[in-house]
Amino acid sequence: MDQSFFGRLFDFGDVEILTASELGVNRFTTIGNPIRFKTIMLNAKLKLESGEGITTKQGSNIPALIQQLDQLHNEGILTDEEFTKKKAELLSRL
Repeated sequence: MDQSFFGRLFDFGDVEILTASELGVNRFTTIGNPIRFKTIMLNAKLKLESGEGITTKQGSNIPALIQQLDQLHNEGILTDEEFTKKKAELLSRL
């Protein structure tokens, strides 16, 4: 994050975000309240990494999700190992 003298005075600045894209760095210029922007971005990243930001389409209907997994397993789409692992993950959410 870069802020000039006037940026500090009027609360704007430039923010660079490192990405895995071909460019590597995305630069956003003249962002209002850049410290708050950076804080929100970092908090969102941490939340996603911890798994808090992940939700399923079906919501929290764990038994229905396990039934869907079982159906995929019976159809041969999921291996025994994949089925067991995902079922354990779902059961741990209960």
